[in-house]
Amino acid sequence: MSAAVQDITVNGIKISPDEINAEVQYHPADNFSEAKYRATKALIIREILIQRAAELGLCERKKAIQNPDSVIETLLNRELNVPMADKETCRHYYEQNKHRFFTSPLFDVSHILYLAPPDNAELRQLAKEKAEFSLKEIMYMPARFEEIARSESACSSAKDSGRLGQISKGQTMPAFEVALLRLKESEICQAPVETAVGYHIIKVNKRVEGAQLPFENVVEWIKSELEEKSWNKAFQQYVQLLAGRSKISGFQLEGEKTPLVQ
Repeated sequence: MSAAVQDITVNGIKISPDEINAEVQYHPADNFSEAKYRATKALIIREILIQRAAELGLCERKKAIQNPDSVIETLLNRELNVPMADKETCRHYYEQNKHRFFTSPLFDVSHILYLAPPDNAELRQLAKEKAEFSLKEIMYMPARFEEIARSESACSSAKDSGRLGQISKGQTMPAFEVALLRLKESEICQAPVETAVGYHIIKVNKRVEGAQLPFENVVEWIKSELEEKSWNKAFQQYVQLLAGRSKISGFQLEGEKTPLVQ
């Protein structure tokens, strides 16, 4: 016999199952249990913040419930002290993470696709064998790539001898992109590349490497990212402090038993 589900309360204020079920839609997850957990946590945090706003005299709780986002925004603007990222801090971040600030490499790519549905093992094996056979022919005689692409590729690019045109990062399927980034100019993949749609023989006709972006071009982006991280960290700490001084029943929410500065 299963135990009764304990009511969830925050300092005596109950959060009903109906409220949780209504909130679930805003917290997508891999399964319903995880979505429900996230929804419950969000409602508890919202209740803690509303109660803090009422405690500070920013609003009455009843009015806060009607417009919680505005009340919470006012509360956080007052309570959170988030440092701004100065130019020196941004410059240091840039120097330590230069690899992140490159333009995407550009590729002129051709491919031959042997189509196979992901849920049909027999057809996928057949497609793989066909791709392997064609690749051996191409390795022996590279000039046959275009001919085989026109006659055998299941992609619409077959009519253009397999040419996909100019491609940059993020424009192809992940497995295709991984293989593409490893290829040098004029190089053909050493083995068929498997993706959800089948097997590909990939050829890089031309490759233009990405270029380092100067600090001046990315400083505003860095500043925004660093300040967002600082805000998120301050918010998490603030919620933990509030949770630590709250009585929460029916749900485990981490808190720190440290008094808030009044």
